[in-house]
Amino acid sequence: MLSELDASYEEWSPPGYHSGWSFLVEALREIRRAVEAGVAVTVEDSKPMKTWQDFYGWAHGRYHKLEDGYDHWIGDDTS
Repeated sequence: MLSELDASYEEWSPPGYHSGWSFLVEALREIRRAVEAGVAVTVEDSKPMKTWQDFYGWAHGRYHKLEDGYDHWIGDDTS
C-alpha cells in the first residue's frame, strides 16, 4: 500500500494539478484516525505511531508537499 501512496504523491497532471492526491489524503486520514483511536500503526520499519504527533511527523516527513500544494489536508475531515 505504501508504494501506491508514494506513486499517488508523485502524480502530476497539467496544469499543476495533483490528480492522485485525493486518494492519498483519504488514505492518510484513515491512518490518522486509526492512530487517534488508539491503534499503534507501523509503516515499513519505522517506529510505531501512537499519537497524532507521531503520525504528523511521519506524514509530513514523507509527503511534505501536501501542505503547500493541496486544498485538502489529512488533519481536516470536512474538506
